[in-house]
Amino acid sequence: MKLLSITDEFRASMNWLHTWAGVAVSCFLFMIFWMGSLAVFDREIDQWMKPQTRVVSSEQPFAFNPIVESLLKGEAKGTSRLFISVPKEREPNIEAGYLDTNGEFQRVLLHPQTGQVIEATDSYAGTGFFYPFHYSLHIRYENIGYWIVGFSAMSMLVLMVSGIFIHRKIVQDFFTFRPKKAARRSTLDLHNLSSLVALPLHVLFPLTGLMIFFSIYLPWSSEVVFDGDTLAKRAEVFGQAQIEPSGSPFAGEVDVDRLVADVEERWAQREPGANSKADFVDLRLANDANAYLIVREVFPSRAVSMNKNITTVSAISGKVKADVAAGAAKSTYAWLAGAHFIQFDSWALRWLYFAGGLLGSTMIATGLMFWIQARIRKGAIEPRSVRVVRGLAIGSITGIILASGVYLVANRLIPVRLDAIGMARADFEVLFFYLVWIATFIHAALLGKSAWRDQCLVIAFVAIAAAVLNWITTPDHPIAAISKGLTQVWSMDLVLLAGAAAALFATARLRKTRDLEAQQHVQRDSIQSEAMPAE
Repeated sequence: MKLLSITDEFRASMNWLHTWAGVAVSCFLFMIFWMGSLAVFDREIDQWMKPQTRVVSSEQPFAFNPIVESLLKGEAKGTSRLFISVPKEREPNIEAGYLDTNGEFQRVLLHPQTGQVIEATDSYAGTGFFYPFHYSLHIRYENIGYWIVGFSAMSMLVLMVSGIFIHRKIVQDFFTFRPKKAARRSTLDLHNLSSLVALPLHVLFPLTGLMIFFSIYLPWSSEVVFDGDTLAKRAEVFGQAQIEPSGSPFAGEVDVDRLVADVEERWAQREPGANSKADFVDLRLANDANAYLIVREVFPSRAVSMNKNITTVSAISGKVKADVAAGAAKSTYAWLAGAHFIQFDSWALRWLYFAGGLLGSTMIATGLMFWIQARIRKGAIEPRSVRVVRGLAIGSITGIILASGVYLVANRLIPVRLDAIGMARADFEVLFFYLVWIATFIHAALLGKSAWRDQCLVIAFVAIAAAVLNWITTPDHPIAAISKGLTQVWSMDLVLLAGAAAALFATARLRKTRDLEAQQHVQRDSIQSEAMPAE
């Protein structure tokens, strides 16, 4: 009997922790999960937002030398550093970057067949906006954004563990969803269901995210081992040597393809059967006699682990300068990082991650909604705390979804060439995002719970508008995109239309709930008036 009492007390404490930890970080968690869901398909969003980059991936073997030679004689002439990323299915164009004369990085996209520079629409798109938002909230000052995301990720793990202890009947909750019940009951059912269906992913996402940025959260953990020597750490952990310039010019040409082939052979001998292929090269001190090449396998096509193979060689002699065989710790880290970034070739897992992210978003949203509903008593004035949390929840949930849709619409409506009031075109898209997002908070504060319904309706309209504008402003309507093999483009349009349908369903559901509550309110008033004694 005493043991049962302790168990109930423990469960009660877990319920308190789950409730208030959830209320404290849920707004941040929803933003992180929502943007993380979009980041799963960030490359596809890039192609949708930059129509000039829409090409079908080539099956021909890739050669570095022609690209290096072309860039060093053209766009990157005189540069001291040049890097090239191999085109893949999700990014069929060649990505390259170099240091300009001012010491700033310039990035270019090259056509995979012609090698010509692609003049793409100036947009941060998915990889430049949605993806960084997911892990930094675009707050870079003193790494504050990283710390907020890290604290939220740790809180997510606490919420998952405490949530498991709260549920007495996990199996039953897994199979229970009563959409026709009262709003509070169906909301809790959906919260439980979305939590349990993707439980492994809800643990994997925050755990691996925390480990990826361990050097920010625990910077001294690796500095102590190397006595603060950053260069030694890079060479030992990341296989990157830091070589000083000799001061003597180098006028020859670097045979990058030969160097890469030698490195890949070295990898094959170290791990037979792995079929490791370099997908990124970084040429440094390009015009110096000490020029060197960093060869990396960043995202293996058929393996989870990323950045497992990194080798630095002399660009002149091919002599290995740094090459670290992955030990247990590094292999574990490489796998966890790869499991989070999911850049390997598996569309099934990519869609699973996307679904897991949306289920996580649903779990967080329904948890907040249930907290709000549980604190509203019939006929009583809503507490100020409820109004504040609801306003923040609406702006953080439907608000950020609406702002994301407007970001896509703005991409289609803003002229391709625009530079006004000192702002680049890409910055105008971001400006529209934040203006609409701020407006959703104001709208929620003014209209209260009806803002849920209003914003869901606008989300549906914006999603449809984004898809239609893509068909109007580019020749790639769904039929044309399918005939061209542009799977990323027509899939994006279908997802937008599916999102619009989901938003319309949510609008109808919220309207039905409102009408039901109004009907119950009238019935309650009628009963109260009949019960009053006649004067």
